[in-house]
Amino acid sequence: MRISTPKALAVTAACALGLAACGTSSGGATATPSSTVDVGNPSAVTPVDAGTLARAKKQGSVLLYTNADEQQMKPITEAFQATYPGLKLRVLNLNDTQTFQRYATETATGVRTADVVMTTDSVGMLNFVKKGNIADYTDPNLKNLPKYAQLAPGVTAMSEDPVVAVYNTALIPKNKQPKDVTSMAQLSRSLKGKIGTTDISNPIAFGALAGYIGKHGEAGWKNIEELGPNSGVESGNGNLMQKLAQGQYQASYFVSGTVRALITGDAAKVLNYTYLTDGTPMLPRAIGITKKAASPDAAKVFVNFLLSVEGQEAACKGGFTPYRDGVKCAYGVPAIEKAVGAQNMIIGGYPDDIVKNKPAMEARWKKAFGR
Repeated sequence: MRISTPKALAVTAACALGLAACGTSSGGATATPSSTVDVGNPSAVTPVDAGTLARAKKQGSVLLYTNADEQQMKPITEAFQATYPGLKLRVLNLNDTQTFQRYATETATGVRTADVVMTTDSVGMLNFVKKGNIADYTDPNLKNLPKYAQLAPGVTAMSEDPVVAVYNTALIPKNKQPKDVTSMAQLSRSLKGKIGTTDISNPIAFGALAGYIGKHGEAGWKNIEELGPNSGVESGNGNLMQKLAQGQYQASYFVSGTVRALITGDAAKVLNYTYLTDGTPMLPRAIGITKKAASPDAAKVFVNFLLSVEGQEAACKGGFTPYRDGVKCAYGVPAIEKAVGAQNMIIGGYPDDIVKNKPAMEARWKKAFGR
């Protein structure tokens, strides 16, 4: 997901304009969930070896292509460069499709390309791996991470970001906000055109659908097909959040959980998010070192940092969802588990046959939504 700064600020701007929707919210899930949840004990530090670090310092920088925007990446960049002052992290913000296309173009012409890619597009990443574009690197941190952390050879999840429901609290009071997709589908009958989601072409939307349908099957499709005719569809979460803040939408679903970090201050007076208790899809944000990396050792140091306790805590500040034990984060996996229960978390790896099944799933979604 990418939320440009203007889009992100639109939420605050809407409140600043004095919308009626900027009333005080209370109860339910908030933008600052409990940080007192037990996050476990941090495991042993597992840095790269001395030789890799020495070569990385000679390389001097690492180039990252990511769909996360500058606001999200800033805490990570600052923490990484504070830990490794001899290494500069250069970040190029691209959507997932642009990342893969740019890499192909640059490698074909022999120009400098990404050392590391970070993406939420599971199908795109699997195809990228299949084409031989990812180095088969196993980070030392993997032995301290859950099994679902490794997504494919050389590909690791740096976070497990949930999708959430977001409401305009002035238009739908807290005690009437659905907490699951089934209730959302029922409410949509009376909210025709006033409930929103993102288009299936968005990797977040497809990942959420795949996870939800993977858990509920045809019963899940029944809810999606009831939501379809009643839902407005946006290209991305930025437009969705803006229209929620302005009251054009009253409710939304399958919204990227990275918006949680934006629902603060004035925005928290108008918007409220909740996790989905009949199944919260947790979508992995994948990282991998490219085969054509100009700074492969610097890339290893960066990936190693992202998977460390320190790196995961920095990621939390950007709205990402850390999953490693011992990471203090109000948005982390333990906090979500406390909110919905382990049985209702759909931890997203790369499901079997996701590449093969994508066209049929997209076609059925489009039929339901009249696209």
